[in-house]
Amino acid sequence: MQRILIHNGIVADPSQGLHDRLDLLIEDGRIAEVAKDIPRDRADRLIDAQGFTISPGFIDLHTHLREPGGEGSETIETGSRAAAAGGFTTIYCMPNTNPVCDTRTGVQFVVSRAETSGIIRVIPVASVTRGQKGEELAEFGALLETGAGAFSDDGHPVMNANIMRRALACTRMLGVPIFDHAEDMDLTGAGVMHEGPVSLRLGLPGIPRISESTIVARDIALADETGGHIHICHVSARESVEAIREGKRNGIRVTAEVSPHHLTMTDEAVIGYNTHAKMKPPLNAEEDRQALIAALEDGTIDCVATDHAPHAATTKLNVFDGAPYGIIGMETAFPVLYTDFVATGQWSLEFLIEKMALAPARIMEQPWGTLRPGSLADLTLLDLNCEYTFEERHLRSKSSNCPWLGKTMKARIAATLLGGEIVFTNPDCFSVEREGAAL
Repeated sequence: MQRILIHNGIVADPSQGLHDRLDLLIEDGRIAEVAKDIPRDRADRLIDAQGFTISPGFIDLHTHLREPGGEGSETIETGSRAAAAGGFTTIYCMPNTNPVCDTRTGVQFVVSRAETSGIIRVIPVASVTRGQKGEELAEFGALLETGAGAFSDDGHPVMNANIMRRALACTRMLGVPIFDHAEDMDLTGAGVMHEGPVSLRLGLPGIPRISESTIVARDIALADETGGHIHICHVSARESVEAIREGKRNGIRVTAEVSPHHLTMTDEAVIGYNTHAKMKPPLNAEEDRQALIAALEDGTIDCVATDHAPHAATTKLNVFDGAPYGIIGMETAFPVLYTDFVATGQWSLEFLIEKMALAPARIMEQPWGTLRPGSLADLTLLDLNCEYTFEERHLRSKSSNCPWLGKTMKARIAATLLGGEIVFTNPDCFSVEREGAAL
């Protein structure tokens, strides 16, 4: 049994109300003790966390790893390395691959690849409908038994309300949520960005807010009728926030996520036809951004999720209409949100950690996101005493479609541990000496 002592760090764990200089002892991959001045002779290995904050490992409920079929943009290996570099120890990957993850074989492929080439916990999200065509339900029970963690047609909406109703009824019995890509394709039409003054100025077809909010309201009503758990992905519109808030007020099983890009950017970022600001749902107006921030703060929106969407560079180097939707986001999620909200005094560090670690675990009813004794030693060391320019060299993803390249950051991930094993170290702030030779 290996025993690791992490000492001299500030432990920040919202699940225990901790923010103090404490030592953390890991035994056999689990947290054994969190206390002051744990004797060094109780450990086989020492990690010096002087100057760092120790947080539970982050959990991302919404990523795209592209494998199989899109290995030119990302693989399970490179995606897991990007996640570890962002402080994530568990990620859920969406099924819009080629072929779609809608069979036992598809789920087994992701699970197997994650075990052999991934460096963190990767959980496949299987599709709601066969081929994500919205016509026939997938075999939920078999997919869940094989290793799926949830179900989604993300990348596509489930347009047929009766199909969604049946899906929610089935998943209620299985005890797992449906991750809902809420979009009315008839309202989206040919739109490529938020419909408003900016789209008019640029001459680009717009997507109205109600393309999202009408499906959000529909699916919350279906969750109410079936008792199923609907999780609204990448919320972007203020009308969607109000529908979620009302659903929660009425006791409906609805949870929701918001992305860092919707919290920090608006459709003004598209000016200049910037394809790194092309995403779905689109970046909306400032009043929507403020509504999302308020909803995260008051608990209407439960957590942060990145919607990490890698694309090969050549595909984004295109006219705006022809470029694909989405950006990468795992490496930048914590640094961006810390810089824009914690360093400015709007949020506490514990609030951000809660929204990136404990809240996602709570949604999935999993025992992660905590440093309580007995829990898995999934954690990240945060460097909160830095200022640097985020550059392409900081990326571990296979893609670089990132709108924050060149941004000044005030936080970075120093190291990430999964089950007590170091899976990422940042050479800019974590030296070999810190890892500690055997004592």
